[in-house]
Formats: sequence, C-alpha cells, structure tokens
Amino acid sequence: MSSTTGGHRRGKAVRDNVLTAALNELLNVGVDGVTVASVAEAAGVHVTSIYRRWRTREQLITDAVLSHLDPLSIDVPDTGSVRDDLIALLASLDESMSSPQNWALLRLATMPIEIDRLEEARRRITDERMTEVATILERGVARGEISPHVDHRLALEAMYGPVYARRLLTHEEVDEAYLAGLVDLFLDGIRAR
Repeated sequence: MSSTTGGHRRGKAVRDNVLTAALNELLNVGVDGVTVASVAEAAGVHVTSIYRRWRTREQLITDAVLSHLDPLSIDVPDTGSVRDDLIALLASLDESMSSPQNWALLRLATMPIEIDRLEEARRRITDERMTEVATILERGVARGEISPHVDHRLALEAMYGPVYARRLLTHEEVDEAYLAGLVDLFLDGIRAR
C-alpha cells in the first residue's frame, strides 16, 4: 500500500474522529459551549490539527452537524383537508427541530456567518420545505379549498416563520392549539372565495 493511500485513510479517520467529538461536545454543552480546545482534547488531536482543516469554530460545528444530520425531509401528510395537512406539517417541523443536530443547524443558520456548506444546507432545507408546502397547497387548490393564486414561497414563510420565532426568540410552547390557530389565521387569507 502506498503512503498516500495510508495517509489519506489516516486523514479521513482523524477528520471523522474530530467531527464525532465536535458533535458529542455540541450535544453535551450546546453550541455556545463548544470550543476548539475541548473538541481537540476529546478527539485526541492538537488544536492546530483542527485549525488546519477548519478555520473557525463555526465551520467545525457546521461540518459536524451536517456530517451527522438527521434526515431533513418531513413526510407530507395527506389527510384530505388542507387545514389538517398544514397542522400536521407544522407539527412535524416543530418535532424535527427538537433533535439536537437540527436545533444546532437552525441556530447556526441564524448567525451572521458565511460558510459554504451552511449556505448549501440552508438552500437544501428551504427547497425541501417549499416542495412540502407546495404539495399541500396544490392539493388544496385541486379540492377547491384555497385560491389558486397563492404564492408558495410567501405561504412557507408565513407559516414557518412564527414556529421558528417561537423556538428561537420567545421560547414559548408550540402546541397543537397554537399550530391550529396559526393555520386558521393563514387559511383565512388564502381560502377560495
């Protein structure tokens, strides 16, 4: 075996070990508690080894989260009612945010940092959410429940924004009554007339 192949394997093993250590730190102490030094110690490497691969703590955390991320897609419900579908979709969104990895990614996504992989993840998540909402809205249009002129992007932002705000800003409970009220308020504006 050539030294290049062996070096590549060792490099990958070190990278994987560091990412696992970073994720474990994240799960144990949260985004704010993760330090490069604590990750280096947990991974059994020097701090400089980490900084050679990741220029910032945020890049390290982002890579750790994206490397171990729970599936981002949410099953699109089909209850036969646009209202019930939207409530179920928002409940799934809120539940998905409770995983430590998704919560960390959400926190990182709100920080004013520029990381290519984070930008890619933001776009991927938004595209997946757009598809989910569009599917439900198109079925609602076909059943005559809502107007065919609904802007899907605006609908996504109008419904998901308050859930994210509660999770990130006010830390208020997101329960079924809240989700039902949010969907009813939304539907009042887009019902077929």
